[in-house]
Amino acid sequence: MRRADLVGIGRILRSQGNQGQVKLKFHHRTRPELSCRTVYLAKGGEVEEYAVESLEIDRNSVFLKLEGVETLAQADALAGRDVFVREDCFRPLERGRYYDFQLIGCRVVTREGAEIGRVTGIAPAGEATLLVVAGPEGERDIPFIEEICVRVDPANKLIVIDPPEGLLDLNEI
Repeated sequence: MRRADLVGIGRILRSQGNQGQVKLKFHHRTRPELSCRTVYLAKGGEVEEYAVESLEIDRNSVFLKLEGVETLAQADALAGRDVFVREDCFRPLERGRYYDFQLIGCRVVTREGAEIGRVTGIAPAGEATLLVVAGPEGERDIPFIEEICVRVDPANKLIVIDPPEGLLDLNEI
């Protein structure tokens, strides 16, 4: 499996207990709904495949037990490694909702076809969400709401926007 074909979900913080369990911190603002039994851990430019023995959530902490990791020393050796899964491990969300990784990298264009840029980040702004879009005119924040983002097509990495007058000028200095 190539790293480019995977989605980063978090990082191993440390070992937990002496049975090979590790504490995981998710990258995403909300815990992804995962349905897979395999994860991939980054080591240098390569990824290693591990079968998931268990995934437990205790209060706000996530603990992961991987097959073949049985001791405290083995778990300690995994600290700091990034955790990846295949995209098909994510359960589908209801219509109009997307995982961050589905939006990152999308081209953003206006209804008229003017190229705005590519989504490079997602920023929470109170109850709203902003798409951070980098393009030839610099970085812009676009509210991720239906009235502005009129077509979201993650499969084709495309978001069509209908910005209100002045929105695209807000980030200019």
